Amino acid sequence: MVGEPEPEHGPSSVTNQLPGTVTGSVVQAGSIGQVVLSTAARQELPVPRQLPPAVRDFAGRDDQLARLDDLLLAHGETRPAAMVISALDGTAGVGKTALAVQWAHRAEHRFADGTLFADLRGYGPSAPARPDLVLASFLHVLGVDEDRIPAELDAQVSVYRSVLAGRRVLILLDNAGTADQVRPLLPGSPGCVVLVTSRASLTGLLVAEAASQVTLDLFTPAEADVLLRRILGATRVAAEPEAVADLVEVCARLPLALRIAATRIATRRHTSVAEVVADIAGGQDRLDALSSSGDERSAVRSVFDWSYTRLSDEHAGLFRRLGLHPGVEFGVPAAAAVAGIDEATAYRLLEALADVHLIESVGGRRYRFHDLLHAYAAHRAELDTTPDSRREAASRLFTWYARTAQAADRLVFPGLESLDIELPTVGPGVALADRAQALAWLTTEQANLLAVLRSATEHHTAVVLAATARFLSLRERTLWSVRVEAETLGLDAARAAGDGAAEAFLLGFRGDTLADLGRWDEAEADFARQLVLARDLDDAVRHQVALTGLGQIRFLQQRYAEARDLYLRALPQARHAGARPEAVVECNLSRISVRLGEFEQARAHAERELVLRREGADRVGEAYALCDVAVALQGLGAHDSALEYTGKAITQYRALPGTEALLADALETAAASLERTGAMVRAGECLTEAAGLLDALDAERAATLRARVRELTSRE
Repeated sequence: MVGEPEPEHGPSSVTNQLPGTVTGSVVQAGSIGQVVLSTAARQELPVPRQLPPAVRDFAGRDDQLARLDDLLLAHGETRPAAMVISALDGTAGVGKTALAVQWAHRAEHRFADGTLFADLRGYGPSAPARPDLVLASFLHVLGVDEDRIPAELDAQVSVYRSVLAGRRVLILLDNAGTADQVRPLLPGSPGCVVLVTSRASLTGLLVAEAASQVTLDLFTPAEADVLLRRILGATRVAAEPEAVADLVEVCARLPLALRIAATRIATRRHTSVAEVVADIAGGQDRLDALSSSGDERSAVRSVFDWSYTRLSDEHAGLFRRLGLHPGVEFGVPAAAAVAGIDEATAYRLLEALADVHLIESVGGRRYRFHDLLHAYAAHRAELDTTPDSRREAASRLFTWYARTAQAADRLVFPGLESLDIELPTVGPGVALADRAQALAWLTTEQANLLAVLRSATEHHTAVVLAATARFLSLRERTLWSVRVEAETLGLDAARAAGDGAAEAFLLGFRGDTLADLGRWDEAEADFARQLVLARDLDDAVRHQVALTGLGQIRFLQQRYAEARDLYLRALPQARHAGARPEAVVECNLSRISVRLGEFEQARAHAERELVLRREGADRVGEAYALCDVAVALQGLGAHDSALEYTGKAITQYRALPGTEALLADALETAAASLERTGAMVRAGECLTEAAGLLDALDAERAATLRARVRELTSRE
C-alpha cells in the first residue's frame, strides 16, 4: 500500500493500493444500519435506470402484460402498496427476458427512485452470478460508497434493505437459477417490486416469499403472425399465408426460433417463405447435439442449423470460434483474437451476425450470446473444426486476455514487481494510455478474466492472469474473495507445472489478500510456505516478502514485539531490494514503535523512511512519511515541530489528486498538535476540512470529527 493508510510490509503488499486510494474499510458489526444515505445525498445522485433496451418488434403477450399490470396494482391504488414478487418462468427461447424488459419499460415511470437490472446467469456457459457481487453493484449505483459496502452477504443484505427503505424501486432479476440465488436480492419494505425470470418454476419463492407466478408458453398462432408481420412485412405474409403458417409450426411457435428464421428470410427478398420452410424441415435430422424430447428444442436446433449453414465461410468461422469463449459477453478485440483476424474484419462480421440475431449487440462494440446459441456455437466448433484448430483458437484467446491484462496491470501498478513471464503477442493490441484506462479495461473484463482463468490449460497463462487479479483490491471489499479464487487457481496451475518460482510469487499475493480479509491463519500458512520456497530457491526477495507478510499479520493482531522482530529480520533483504521495499519496512517499524511508546525509535525509523521515499521519487509516500515523523514528534511532546511536518504533508497532498483520505489523516494529525498548543480555532478548522473530505468516503468517521469540533468549540 503505497500511501500506507494501513500497515504495509513489502513489495507484494503495495499491490493492494494505488497512491492515495483508500481500500480495506470494513463496515463493522453494529454500524450496518447506519449505512443509509441522507435525504440530501439521495437528491444529488442520478436515479439508476439499468434496463436494457426493449425489443424493437416485440409482439404478443398481451395477457401476460395485463397480468403483470394487475399484480402491480393489486390493491387498486396508483402505486404499489407492498412488495410484489413475480416469477416469470418458461422454456428456453420462449421470450421471458423480452417480455420482462418490455413490461418493465412500460412500468418504470411508477418507480421514481430507479430501476435495477441484473443477469443472474442461472443458465449458460459461465458460473451463475453470486448474490454478493450483484448486491455490491446494486449498492454502488444506489449511492453507497465502495468503501462502505461490506464483504459478507448477510451484512450486504442489511445495508441493501436499509437503503431501499422508503424508496420505490423496480428490480428485474433475469435468468435466475434457483430461489436461493434470488432471495438475498429481495428488498424488505413496501414500495419495491421484483420481477424474476427463470426456466425453473422457483417454487421456493412461491411458497416462502408469496411470489406470484406468471408462466410464459409458446406463441399462439395469432402472436406468431404478429411477429412475422412486423419482421417480414404484411405484404409478404399475405402473399404466402400457408407457408407462413407452416413456418410457425416448423419453428414450434418458439419466439427465438421464429425471430431468427424470419430475420434471415427478411434479408433475402427473392427467397420464398415456402423454400425456407422446406430447407428447415429437411434438415431436422441432421444434428442431434441440441436435441431433447421436446419439440421446442428440436425446433431451435433445426432453425440454428439452417441459419448457420447459410452463413458465409468467414461468418460461420467466427461464429463457431466464439463458442470457445468461456464468458457471457465479449468485445471486438477478443473476437478478433479467437478467430485470428484483424479487428476491422471482426467488427464487420460481428455486426452481420447481430443483424441475423445469432449474437446480440449490447453497445460499446460489445456483444453477447443467448445461452442456447452459445451452446450451439460450441457444438459447431466441435463438429466443424479439428481438435488442433480448437486448441489454437482457445490458446490465442486466452493468451490475448492474459497479455492484455498483464499490460494493464503494469500501468495500474507502475514500478511494482510482476511475474517475469513474457507471453507471445497475439490478436489486436488494446490502446491503454494511462492508469485510468487500464483500470477501466480490467474492470470491464473482470468476469471474462476469471472465466478464462478457470478454463486455462497453459500454466503461464493461468499464473499471469492470477497475478493481475490484484486490481480487485482497489474495488469494493466484496470482490476480494474473487481475488482469492483467482490467486488460488494460479497457485494450482503453478504447482501442477512444478513452477516453484511462480508459486512463491503468488503465495505472497494471496497471503496479502487473506490478511486483508482477516483470515490470518490462512495468510500465515501462505507466508510460511513462501518462506520455505524462498529458502529452497535461494530467493532473497521472496524471503523478505514472506517475513514482512508475517510481520503484517502480527501487527494486525496487535502483537507488536513479534511484528517488530519479523520486520527487523526482513530489513537486510529489503535494503538490497531497493528504496521502496526498505521504506515499507521502516514505515512499519516506526508505527510499531509508536504503539510501544518508543517515540525516539519511531522518529528515527520515520526519518529514514522519509529519505527513502524521496530517493524513490514517491510523492505520496513522502507525504505519508512526513506524517509518520510528525506522529513520533507528538509522542515526544514536540508539537511545534510536528506542525511543521504536517504542514508540509498537507501542502503536498493538496497537489496530489486522489489523496483525499490521506489529506484528511494529515489534517487530523495537525489538529491534535494544534489542540495541545491551545490553537482551538485552527484545530477545529482542520477537523472540519477533514470531515468534509471524508463525507463521501467514511461518513461515520466524518461525524466523529464534527463531534470533536463541537467539543473544541465548547472549550473556547
